[in-house]
Amino acid sequence: MRKHLILILSLYSFSSYAQNYVDILHTEYTTTPQNTFDSSNQTTDLQKVNLNLTVPIELKNGNAILAGVVYDRVSTAWDPNENKTPVSSYILKVGMNVKYSKKWSATYLLLPKVASNFKSDLGIEDFQIGGLVLAKMKKSENLSYKFGAYMNGDRFGPFLVPLFGFYYQKDKLEMDVIVPSYAKINYSVTPKITAGLNWRATVKSYNVQGAAISTPFYMHHLSNEIAAHVGFEPIKGVIIRGMAGVSLGRSFREYQTADKIDFGLSLFRFGDDRVPLNTDFEDGAFGRVEVAYRYYLSK
Repeated sequence: MRKHLILILSLYSFSSYAQNYVDILHTEYTTTPQNTFDSSNQTTDLQKVNLNLTVPIELKNGNAILAGVVYDRVSTAWDPNENKTPVSSYILKVGMNVKYSKKWSATYLLLPKVASNFKSDLGIEDFQIGGLVLAKMKKSENLSYKFGAYMNGDRFGPFLVPLFGFYYQKDKLEMDVIVPSYAKINYSVTPKITAGLNWRATVKSYNVQGAAISTPFYMHHLSNEIAAHVGFEPIKGVIIRGMAGVSLGRSFREYQTADKIDFGLSLFRFGDDRVPLNTDFEDGAFGRVEVAYRYYLSK
């Protein structure tokens, strides 16, 4: 395991009892300065694009059908003297939020995914299937607890992550935490301006093949991001956020298609004797711009 703990993908948040809004559309663009490879003086930059659309359909019994899509694109060079190699993924979100009582609810999601460089016809290696179960318990008007699990059939092997967290909102302070995936602390400076801190851990994998690639392989992306942000809401429901931070334990490692682990459990990877085909580049700074459309729920 690397010197920095590697955690999990950033989950897509759904409204809990204490939370009075849901982000219907969330987009972000991330860029970095030039990053130096560990084994040479060669450098590369990095761009990421993410779009997350969530459509909750409320039913008469208080439950909600959840549907949506997630698109992401990563573009960087994975080895010195190589050109940038963009990879993308499309995730379909299908599930339900079930309200069991005044205190208890749960979200159930099926998350099929296509993750590839899309340089040839899609095959079974380009598809992944995952799922999420997240229960929520209302402790008070300001506090709710969350716990559950995420499972995905990644290119590197089966991956299971137990989840624990909470949501807290009172006066000008908001905290949304799910360990070991993300933490968001937000403070309302004015009714239209917010500031805060963010932590996000990412684990993703993409199949890579094509006519110019003699031996198909997959890319395993790992990252832990710590950042500060400032947000602005020029009109109600439209959120613009600027963020600056540092990425730790960052890697874009190539592995042969058959080179996999036995099982991944949160921070731990069992049977991981894989041999990377490329060289990492150094940790470093990043900047991000986020734009979201937020729907406020009636109390």
